[in-house]
Amino acid sequence: MAHLYDEIGVTRVINASGSMTYLGGSLMAEEVLEKMREAAGAFVVMEELMDWAGREIAALTGAEAGMVTSGSAGGILLGCAACMTGADRGRMRALPHVEGKNEFVMQKQHRIGFDHAVGVAGGRIVEVGRAEATTAADIEAAIGENTAGVLHVVLDPQPTVGLEEVAEIAHGKGVPVMVDAAAEVPPVDNLNAFLRAGGDLVIFSGGKDIAGPNDSGILCGRADLIAAARAQAFPNGPLGRPLKVSKEQIVGLVFALKRFVGLDEGARMARWQRMAAAMCAGLEGIDGVEVGIDFPTYGARPLVIPRARLQVDEEVLGKTVAEIEAELEKGTPAVAVLPQPGTIWLNPQHLEDGEEDIVVERVGEVLKA
Repeated sequence: MAHLYDEIGVTRVINASGSMTYLGGSLMAEEVLEKMREAAGAFVVMEELMDWAGREIAALTGAEAGMVTSGSAGGILLGCAACMTGADRGRMRALPHVEGKNEFVMQKQHRIGFDHAVGVAGGRIVEVGRAEATTAADIEAAIGENTAGVLHVVLDPQPTVGLEEVAEIAHGKGVPVMVDAAAEVPPVDNLNAFLRAGGDLVIFSGGKDIAGPNDSGILCGRADLIAAARAQAFPNGPLGRPLKVSKEQIVGLVFALKRFVGLDEGARMARWQRMAAAMCAGLEGIDGVEVGIDFPTYGARPLVIPRARLQVDEEVLGKTVAEIEAELEKGTPAVAVLPQPGTIWLNPQHLEDGEEDIVVERVGEVLKA
């Protein structure tokens, strides 16, 4: 039987890149899809369902409380709103136009495109540090009477101040710390690690390795801040009303998280190691290409997954990394890889059994052409 995407003329992609939003995030397990189908078959009071989801997330992350968000960026927006308003209903109604505590301190190296969500919530980013480094003194000097929070993005290793030290500085001034850890699982221990390190709110994507709906996320942490975020989120309003999460999303995310926590992490890592080794073995001996198993130090996360690294000599091959990537994605079958200067990474994270052989065949064809 023809696949849906073949019927509608949409290209299917073999994903050797990672948990990429532009590729649809991840593939959901059949048991999760079944729970979502079941959730679609009845009406519920959404607040009651959100209460249940919050309890489950809290239990699985070790947080005081939790909630389902419309992805990680939705978590940033609602987390910022909570930090700016607390339980003050008047400030909630005023967002995104509030005076006073509306500043969020960010280290220069932590600036990302998704931090636009801070401004959408009504916050203002106070950027500290320099390109070469940020110091604890930079952060301490930036926190003032209008500081609503510190937004800490997990992008280590970089010349930045670590979370524990950031939290110590912020908490010493009565300021909460929000941690964007969107793609920082595995390891599963990270579900609680950033809270232990001092995060007051922690954000995870639901559609990456947790393998829930691509448009879902987790916001967990202090009970008072989660209560403030929920008061401004769907099905309430006003600010978070557009960030609707369906009953199917909520159920799917929670059951995906339960499944994720129960997976054998050692077995998964061993499987990825074997697949990376197989891809390296299949691509050895190509002129202008050096292969090996390695871990990236920056770029698409998490960085703990073993990958096949292809170091390419563009002059020998007669084509650039960008051209190789484009040729792979436009080919048949289409293959997505992770390009970096002089390097192509083949990530086994979302490869189905046997797809590593297809990746080797297609990459080999393009490199040898």
